[in-house]
Amino acid sequence: MHIGIQGILTDPTVVIIGSFLLAFKAILVEGSEVAILSLATIKQLGRNNILFGVVMGGLGSIVTFLAVRQVFLLLPVIIIDFATSIVLFYFSSRFLRGFVKYAIRHKSFREKMERMEREVVEKDLRREGADPRLSVVPFSVPNSLPVLSITLTEGFEASLVLAAAGAYNFQWTLIGAGVSLLVLIIVSAISYDYLMRVPRWLLDIIAGLVLLSFGLIFFTSGVISLITGST
Repeated sequence: MHIGIQGILTDPTVVIIGSFLLAFKAILVEGSEVAILSLATIKQLGRNNILFGVVMGGLGSIVTFLAVRQVFLLLPVIIIDFATSIVLFYFSSRFLRGFVKYAIRHKSFREKMERMEREVVEKDLRREGADPRLSVVPFSVPNSLPVLSITLTEGFEASLVLAAAGAYNFQWTLIGAGVSLLVLIIVSAISYDYLMRVPRWLLDIIAGLVLLSFGLIFFTSGVISLITGST
C-alpha cells in the first residue's frame, strides 16, 4: 500500500494529469459563473464596467494563487499532502452539494444566476450617479465593484485549488488553467446560451469526484508518511 500510494504521487504522468485536471476543473466551474454573470449584465452595466471588474478581479486572483502557492512550497512535504487534501475535500464537498442541489432537489441554476444578475444591476442602479433612466450604467470604478467582487470571490476559490495543484506541478497547473480559460472565452464569444445549456449538476459531479479522488490520494499519502516517519 505504501509503495502504491507513493508510486502514484511520484509518477510524473499521474502528477501531470492530476495538476492539469484540478486546474482545468477549478477554472471551468468557478469561471463559468463569472462568464455567465458578465454576459448577462453587459448590456446594462456596460462593457467597460464588466471588463474592468473581471480583469482586476482576475489579477487579484492570480496574486492570491501565487501567494498561497508560495506558502504551500514552504511547508514540509507531509504537511503539503494534508493541506492539499483538506483544500480538495472542502471544494469537493461543495461541488457534490451542488450536484445534490441541482440534480436531486431540482433547484434551478438559471434562476440562481438570474437572481445574481438582478442583484448586481440593482447595486449599480442604487449607487450615486447611476441613473435608472440610462440604458447603460456609466463607467466608473465604483460601478465595476459588484462584478469585481464576484470575480474575486470565485477566483479566490479557484486559486486555492490551483495552489494545491501547483505545489506538485506548476507548469501543468498553468496549462490546465489556460486551456480552461480558453474554452470559457470561446464558448462565451459564441453564445451566452451555450454556457447555460451545460447542466450545472454535471459539472459539479465531475469536479466533485475529481477533487475527492485526488484528495483521498494526498490524504492517504500523508497518513502513510506520518506512520512510517514515526516508526
